[in-house]
Amino acid sequence: MTFAQNTKWIACNNKGYYTHISTLADVQENVMEYLHVLSRPMVINHDHDIIWTEAYMDSVLPNTMELFTTKAQSLLMMTSVAMPVFSKKKETLSHGILLGVVGTDIPLMEVMRLAPRYILGPHGYAFLITNNGYILAHPDLRPLYKDGKKLKPKPNYNSVDMSEVEWEDTEETLRTAMVRGETGSMRLSVRASVDKAKRPLYLVNDYFYTNIDETPFSFSMVLTGGNGKLMYFGNVSVEEGLHDLTSPDLSIASEWTYCVTDIDPSYMKFSQLQAAIRYLLGLEPDMECDEMLLQHVLFDAVVTAPMEAYWNALMLNDKVEPGVETAFLGTRSGLLRLTRYTGVENRVAKKFLTAADKANLFTMDHFPLWYRLAVENTPGSFYYYPVNDKGVKYAIAVTSATISSEGKTAIAGVIGIQMSLDMLEKRLWAIAKQPSDTDCSTIEGVCPLSCESLDLNCFLVDNNGFVLLSKERNDVGRFFGEVDGSTMA
Repeated sequence: MTFAQNTKWIACNNKGYYTHISTLADVQENVMEYLHVLSRPMVINHDHDIIWTEAYMDSVLPNTMELFTTKAQSLLMMTSVAMPVFSKKKETLSHGILLGVVGTDIPLMEVMRLAPRYILGPHGYAFLITNNGYILAHPDLRPLYKDGKKLKPKPNYNSVDMSEVEWEDTEETLRTAMVRGETGSMRLSVRASVDKAKRPLYLVNDYFYTNIDETPFSFSMVLTGGNGKLMYFGNVSVEEGLHDLTSPDLSIASEWTYCVTDIDPSYMKFSQLQAAIRYLLGLEPDMECDEMLLQHVLFDAVVTAPMEAYWNALMLNDKVEPGVETAFLGTRSGLLRLTRYTGVENRVAKKFLTAADKANLFTMDHFPLWYRLAVENTPGSFYYYPVNDKGVKYAIAVTSATISSEGKTAIAGVIGIQMSLDMLEKRLWAIAKQPSDTDCSTIEGVCPLSCESLDLNCFLVDNNGFVLLSKERNDVGRFFGEVDGSTMA
């Protein structure tokens, strides 16, 4: 109170605001007044400054049960965008009256949908960072943790630095360029991991980055070198494509957006496949659909149509070994063809895609594990791995199919089978058995060798060291190093 004049002088000489507060009642009355005073120059110049916030966690409306089954799923990463609202009345223009602020929350899932998976390929992805180098959205950002049965946000989920997820960028060249809002590209050798970080992949990634105008954000898109960079296109007529798209063994990726069904309430009842078919038939001409993706999926449907007849012929001619349960084919456009060779009662693997394949809601990573493993291996040679789905164990063998044109090769799709461990075991035990007429006169110990012998343990181990077959069924899916460390070493 004593230095009122000096305080007033400081405020008035620095385009500030001054008010004298002598009682507590003055506080409530006067403090917010400065907003209107300090906003005057903006209002008079009509400066609509738009601000974007850091990422934060928020619950979507509680009554959206048709969208989210649990409360935890409705917890989404959000960013808010806001701007001031001014009075435009002529007579008050010189007073510069600020009416308030208007804003909206945007789920980051919606932003990430703008970078479609099918264009980026199985290992490609996009991410956003703020001008502080913090991650706004990235497939490796896992903002929730399980606390008992509840999912809760991690305490510092919104201040994870880019260097913590893109850790091959050791010199921070990429981070520095993105924080500065530059545009450019660079190549890094990276180790990616799949299958809950159990399996490493060695990739060479190209990073393309740029700033997003009028926001504090930088955007980067990552493409994997080699086959991951190329796509194929083909043209088929809508009639021809629709005929094959409606075949019973075919489905399309339910998490991808072929057509926008979640804005107009009348479209919400359609699955992506139903929506795409209705749009192509001309029944819903106003629906917003991804023309490029639909063209891609129609072409894939026509090209892969003969597979159904081929698989059925194998079954009819008894060419399928007992134990081979499912044959499947997936393409880059999210199309999946499935043929079941065993009835439900005899099938080990009750469903085809496991919950792990359908990654959690915060990642836009929906190429299933078998697709990602197959495309990084030699086309034509099969990649085997065990699956442990809530105690149900079986094996999957996959390989990629390629398409070549003018010296370039792109991945056309991935094909594979799902089979019971009994069948695989029977086969391996037969292959690994020494003939009974083996000369054992000079050999000490077990001879002739056979996996069926009680004195022997036989293991079949996959490319990453996980047990695919063992006499002890509990070992299947475990790392061989923890089952038998000395042999592994």
